[in-house]
Amino acid sequence: MKKFFLNIFYLLIIVLLFNIVVFVFSNDNYYKGYNEFPTKDFHSFILADSHGMPLDKFSEKFNVYNFSSNSDSYADMKRKISYLIENEYAVKTIYITADDHTLSPYRDGINNMDKSIIYTSKIDFNYIKEKYLKYYFPIFQLKVNGLFRIYVEDKIKLILNQKEKTGNNIIWSELPQKEKNKRAEDRIAGQFPSEKRSEKLEKTLLEIVKLCRSNHIELIGLKFPVSRSYLEKLDSKNYGADKLLESANLEVNDYKSIFQQNDDYFRDQDHLNSEGGKEFVKVLLTK
Repeated sequence: MKKFFLNIFYLLIIVLLFNIVVFVFSNDNYYKGYNEFPTKDFHSFILADSHGMPLDKFSEKFNVYNFSSNSDSYADMKRKISYLIENEYAVKTIYITADDHTLSPYRDGINNMDKSIIYTSKIDFNYIKEKYLKYYFPIFQLKVNGLFRIYVEDKIKLILNQKEKTGNNIIWSELPQKEKNKRAEDRIAGQFPSEKRSEKLEKTLLEIVKLCRSNHIELIGLKFPVSRSYLEKLDSKNYGADKLLESANLEVNDYKSIFQQNDDYFRDQDHLNSEGGKEFVKVLLTK
């Protein structure tokens, strides 16, 4: 019996040590960006998913804070807006993504609700579970575990000199046109899995409109630049976030095609690279 409890003790120690390793990893990678908060010097903000990430901190030159995060949905963005209001930021303008895919049903499941919980003031069981249990015990998080496994596998391949060439190593402008078209088609297929848009996200976007209006915040819709290959394959597909904002008499700026002759501004079919992000900020904030 004593040996049994000793084995259990050793197992718990191993699990605890592994959890510490994953915890450090998750803070440096999975939660990256979600432990940063804007200062109250900013009165204008950009809210978007991964399409806003290439803008990096370039917008700060124009006194606009880039509050974008990879995989953010409108639910995450609403939490951020509520956070700004509740913490008495003097918010004047919010630029919010209104891209063709942002009301896609796939965004119901792919979001940052487990991370954006940090911006909510509502303390309930869900808050405790997401903010504390999942945060401090990341070994029980499927998202973190998957990311950690990929990280370890990549490190092993690097050590063994067997690291395969991945999509992150490509230079978009140097790809053959046929490959560009294929990647664009694959991306669009994932973003538009059905004809109907998400009713949940549609409702949330309308709540954002109401929230901004009641707090006298100017809300401006924003459609990010995409490559020519993506634009051609996209055709008329659109879940209508832009139309929803326009129907509420809000301004929507469509920049989808402004860089269609500049493939060197893109890192893939529908995301700008750093150079593209820097140039786009100038277009967006100096008009």
